[in-house]
Amino acid sequence: MKLFQNCLLLTFILLVGACNPVADSPETAREYLLSVPDWRIEAVYINDALSYKDCKQVPNFGGPVFSRYMKSVQFKEDGSFVGKYEDKDEPNVLHWEIDPKNEVILVTAADSTQDKRSGWTIAPRSVREDSFEMTTESAAFDYPRVTKIRLTFERK
Repeated sequence: MKLFQNCLLLTFILLVGACNPVADSPETAREYLLSVPDWRIEAVYINDALSYKDCKQVPNFGGPVFSRYMKSVQFKEDGSFVGKYEDKDEPNVLHWEIDPKNEVILVTAADSTQDKRSGWTIAPRSVREDSFEMTTESAAFDYPRVTKIRLTFERK
């Protein structure tokens, strides 16, 4: 009986995973990201601690705190990454592209040059048809310590 239950559980897990697979390449991730007209922010993690969820700031002890996030983002075919803040009418436009060397998608300032790119990274393994994650690391928020930030987005 126990073996049957374990087999049933494994089958269920495999079926659920097959229904919403992760992207297996930057090109597949690109397709998934472009297929959704609007992505909404779901959660923000700072140094792996939950900081923002369900449109609310989550109290966090120690480390930097952010009170402003893009409520939604769009990936455009022309390489534009359009982010909309809750309190701002004018969208923030960044640039996204596939980095073939590292096999990831990079989101950077629209005016950054190829040799001075820094910004957000989207790994294909973090992209599904209905969600994705983007990460960055910076010492700008809590110098000299490096702060890791992970944003999770869902299909709107």
